[in-house]
Amino acid sequence: MSEVDALLESDAPTEHHQVRTGRGMPPDAEFAERILKRLNPRNPEIVYDMAARASKNGGMLITLMVVIWWLFIGVKGDDLSAGVSVFFSLNFEQAALAVMILSLCSALLTEFSRDMGKILPSTAAGGMLILAGLYVAEPLVSALFITGADLDVQIGLWRTIRLGVLWGGTTYGSNLIVNALLLKWLIRFMDSHDYEFPDRHEQDSGANSVNTLVQD
Repeated sequence: MSEVDALLESDAPTEHHQVRTGRGMPPDAEFAERILKRLNPRNPEIVYDMAARASKNGGMLITLMVVIWWLFIGVKGDDLSAGVSVFFSLNFEQAALAVMILSLCSALLTEFSRDMGKILPSTAAGGMLILAGLYVAEPLVSALFITGADLDVQIGLWRTIRLGVLWGGTTYGSNLIVNALLLKWLIRFMDSHDYEFPDRHEQDSGANSVNTLVQD
């Protein structure tokens, strides 16, 4: 091997790295690509509308869940001494708050870890989700299968329904809020780095045109 060949081989990785950085890929570009792939905005202009809509709907839904807790649990007049949970000895009102908090934290950890590629937050989110599900199912399960339980089936079913509504509504509202936060980050990222992505509506139209020509 000549000295020239050895010199070229030693410089090859450096030159390859320079080509990659010379393309002008900004930092966090892969994170932005993951957000685009999952939320799938059709064009850069619609990102603003998607962020505003997700933020508004998420805030409305979380507020609605708080109102439901206040009207149907906080001032409902349930006998809080009946049906105390075996998990940390929470009464029904405390269990409802725990379900909301666990659903919120689980959704936040799940959505962020999905885009950031982290495993530990997803593991914690799974544990929170299981615990929230246990709180939701416990009143009905206790009334149906536990001998000597201080809850009848009707009360147990009504409690489980209310907890299930809080669980589902808080989870979905939290997902919307996380999506809004990610989209707002994406907006700042595009503005600060002059980052653009192709209009997917135009791509789909072009692909359909090509398919039509091929079929003809």
